[in-house]
Amino acid sequence: MAEGSVESMVGTMMLKFCFDRLCADSDLRAISMDDTRRLLAANLIPTDHPYVVGLLDDFKNDAITYPMVVELYTKMKDNIENKSMDERLNLFKKYDRDNNGFINRYDLRECLKEDEYYNEDELDTVIDLVLTFGDSNNDGKLSYIEFLEMLSKPDGSAF
Repeated sequence: MAEGSVESMVGTMMLKFCFDRLCADSDLRAISMDDTRRLLAANLIPTDHPYVVGLLDDFKNDAITYPMVVELYTKMKDNIENKSMDERLNLFKKYDRDNNGFINRYDLRECLKEDEYYNEDELDTVIDLVLTFGDSNNDGKLSYIEFLEMLSKPDGSAF
């Protein structure tokens, strides 16, 4: 068995063990978002990473089941370990002025003003376009996942 697959199997077993412990007093076989954060942190997933923040934000109103935990863990681990994502993460962090894991209207305005590419009277129109095409869950901000999706449109169809 390859080293990576042993590592993956051990990680999944640890995830299952922790999940079962958190569900020990519940018949629902689901955990809260706070428990999910603790579970991921215990399995060495940095819960302050923008990709993790964005993914957890998508599930914030759900009770998290074990298959969901495995899916979250796998997506997060793959993304965090992907070194080609570093450049995009740095760009995201440049725009996330208040370091809350999201790019909001204020963050966009400040960055666009610094770039001096748009006139002051054009800023609101540009910001509205970015949020209209990038904010897929319509919460008024871009998560790291939405930011990546926007950047991945090869034909520029986001704009």
